[in-house]
Amino acid sequence: MQLPNRIRPTLWDLFFNFAMVGLFGFGGVMPWARQMMVDRRQWVDDAEFAELLTTGQFFPGPNIGNICIIFGSRQRGLAGAWVSIIGLYLFPTIVTILAGFAYTKWWHLYAVQQVFGAVMPIATGLMLGTTLRLLQGMPRNVHTLSVFVITFVLIGLLLLPLWMVLLICIPLSLALSYLTQGIMTRGDGT
Repeated sequence: MQLPNRIRPTLWDLFFNFAMVGLFGFGGVMPWARQMMVDRRQWVDDAEFAELLTTGQFFPGPNIGNICIIFGSRQRGLAGAWVSIIGLYLFPTIVTILAGFAYTKWWHLYAVQQVFGAVMPIATGLMLGTTLRLLQGMPRNVHTLSVFVITFVLIGLLLLPLWMVLLICIPLSLALSYLTQGIMTRGDGT
């Protein structure tokens, strides 16, 4: 995952950058984390970020938390995992506690409800934008496109639970990958 021409982040880099992602990640931190890790810091490229996300989805808990732990651990071991996850959740925890107090005091006000309602399309747009960026790093072949479409249909249209989609799509993806590799190998005459 670490290319020779990339600067390996220090513990402070991990803590500070993930803390900023957590602080400014209103509407969902995944778009901000991707922007920080891929575009600004260039710690990983689109394909590597997609691999981190895919790996993070297999573990319980928030995907972004899992990404922090995996990436931090790969860069700086156990200390890297800890500072990354603490950085990510430090400010959101403080803000959420304060927002909880404010919610109980001012939620009955129409203006406050309108502000929170206005944030919804922004959060949705951020997630859609991140999805489109993740698609750029996805291999372009029939196998990948097929699994992508099937996954979308199962979760987006049929509304199956995530565990069921994974139970269906992981074996399907592995089988298609195996078949694709077998066809490519036979096609080369080897």
